[in-house]
Amino acid sequence: MSALPGCYAALVATGLAALLFASFVAAEHRRHGEFRLGTAVLRFVVLLYALGLAAYVLFPSTAECLAPQWIPLTALTSGAMLAQFACNIALFVPLGALVRRGVAAAVMVGAGVSAVIELTQLTGTWFVHPCPHRVFDIDDIIANTIGAALGGLLAPRLRHLPTGGSGRPASEPRPVTATRRLLGMCCDALLLWWLGLCCARLAEVVLHLTRTEPTRWWQATALWFAPAALLLLATVTARGTSPGQHAVLLRARAPNRRPVPAAFVRWAVGCGGLAIGQGALEVTTGHPSIAVALLWCAAHAWGVTSGRDHRGITGRAAGLDTIDARQSQRAPTTARST
Repeated sequence: MSALPGCYAALVATGLAALLFASFVAAEHRRHGEFRLGTAVLRFVVLLYALGLAAYVLFPSTAECLAPQWIPLTALTSGAMLAQFACNIALFVPLGALVRRGVAAAVMVGAGVSAVIELTQLTGTWFVHPCPHRVFDIDDIIANTIGAALGGLLAPRLRHLPTGGSGRPASEPRPVTATRRLLGMCCDALLLWWLGLCCARLAEVVLHLTRTEPTRWWQATALWFAPAALLLLATVTARGTSPGQHAVLLRARAPNRRPVPAAFVRWAVGCGGLAIGQGALEVTTGHPSIAVALLWCAAHAWGVTSGRDHRGITGRAAGLDTIDARQSQRAPTTARST
């Protein structure tokens, strides 16, 4: 079995997880009041597993046409085929465990998914290819169903796995911790990257329609300046609270200065400054600097973890306090959250 489809699945799963991470963090904080690491890991494993199955089903294994295998339990006649049979059992154990509706439901789901996979291979990915490029094997359906049944037996044990949550009501305020601040900063950085991808794609469409050649200024605007401007608009609209802080239910408070100038300072010292700097490097040298980005992120991470109030470099520069959004809605505070 080739490892190439699995590598592709891992790359796609990582990219999708990065794109969806900020929305997942925001949903977790609004449903459960906090980020549950165990749940996040489980969701990523499910995504990776689903994409891995799809990759191994859709990727042709050879350019030749392959005959189906209809005789049950042929895999038990040789050591190599027996090893493949065992691998197929292990492959479907996670699927049966994730069903969590009993062994019978796990068997039905495993058999159904396996039948769809084998029919996809038998029909040449539903007649996309002129003939099957992967082997239809009745033993695969048997092995996959056995694996799903074993997973169904193991499913009750998964209910006792820790999810990482505290079990407190979602409406109850939490302390402003360094971990929570860093999580919001990661959301801001990923949002900047996501906006850069969208703006770059839009720029490609515009260039194609206008039939013009891209320049360094155009590329820097699409990848860095335009996303930075969108982040500034979001931060100013939220009176100094960045989208990442909003995702983790934090709110910026400006006790000694006006919110809008403070929001601009926060943006300039944070993601906005990073984007402008990388855009300038794009114009002058033709490519951004990974080293500058890593140093920038490391400095801000140190700023968040070094102080007891966890305001970070941006909060200190802008004169902003960071408080729990639910706490600010319940009662006014006179001191910084620790």
